[in-house]
Amino acid sequence: MSLDVFKGEVGHAYVCATQNRGHNAEELADMALNKIVYIGDNVPDPIKEQALAYRENLRDVLVFYMRQAMLSERTTMRAEIMAEIKEN
Repeated sequence: MSLDVFKGEVGHAYVCATQNRGHNAEELADMALNKIVYIGDNVPDPIKEQALAYRENLRDVLVFYMRQAMLSERTTMRAEIMAEIKEN
């Protein structure tokens, strides 16, 4: 009888839970950054510093546009509610 054994490594699990609310723009940006930018442990310091600066700049952009998306969604929902009220 032959038994093949396969080994694998599963990535790190990252959980971000909230209580009685949804995620805010900052939390969502951090979750996205964990998927977009990875900085290894063995990266030379000058490259690591540059990567960290890039990550922080990207975070600022993500937070800004996520907030804009949240405001836009509220505007859309308000318009839909007002249209529904006018129909009734």
